[in-house]
Amino acid sequence: MGVRDALTVARHDFLSARRSRLVWGVIAIYVAFVALVFWGNSTVSDPSVNQTLYTQVALTALLLPLVAVAGSYLAIAGEREANTIRFLLSQPVSRRSVVLGKLLSRTALLTVALAVAVLSGVVIVAATYPEMNAASMAKFFGLTLLLVGAYVSVSIAISAASGTRSRAISGAIGFYFVSDVLFLFGDLSVVGLLRYVLEDLLGGEYHQYFYEAFRSLSPANAYINSTIAIFSPENFSGIPEDLPFYLEMEFMLLILAAWIVLPLLVGAALFDRSELG
Repeated sequence: MGVRDALTVARHDFLSARRSRLVWGVIAIYVAFVALVFWGNSTVSDPSVNQTLYTQVALTALLLPLVAVAGSYLAIAGEREANTIRFLLSQPVSRRSVVLGKLLSRTALLTVALAVAVLSGVVIVAATYPEMNAASMAKFFGLTLLLVGAYVSVSIAISAASGTRSRAISGAIGFYFVSDVLFLFGDLSVVGLLRYVLEDLLGGEYHQYFYEAFRSLSPANAYINSTIAIFSPENFSGIPEDLPFYLEMEFMLLILAAWIVLPLLVGAALFDRSELG
């Protein structure tokens, strides 16, 4: 993939994507929810930034991937259906550079949105909280960027492999629903189904970390588990103090990095072989 060509594609695509009312609409909803959580927690006695971020992580894991999907699923499929992709490829850029450029532009757009959301939280914290805790805010921003990158990469890959808008949105929303919604909600989840099959039907017994390791294959859950870098286990009852290496923060970062890199490679390969009708 030519980096210079990809940057050229990214600049043009960023200018185009920023005009989308749909993209800015869903971004505004996320920013509003972030600000609302920070403001709501500021009203309790002795508000804590870490306690607010603990709530914010769950909200972000559920909502921000949907924002990433909405901002990325038409990046290539929309141009293919409108037949403008032929004009783009008539320029001295490769198909793989197009895929990389789209990833960079949509990630940049979502980074701006996340920065606005975090800055709104910083303003509220500075005005109403007794302590800023800038380190925790910075860690939240950095880890959340990896979550954004993962879902943008998958959405771009699906868009690259889809010839129409309907296929792109079906694939992207389907991935979000399975990897996020169906992994986050306890027994009503993929993990709950796995537990039912292995234990209730087959009579097996498995350590709790077996299920947590399976759950962490989802980028949303890998993100949630990576946030142990922000919180102190002794202060948050939901975080075990001693975790196996495959549930430590560093391993979660590897999983998130894999969700960024591997879909990009697959999407580029599929787009490279596709016929543009």
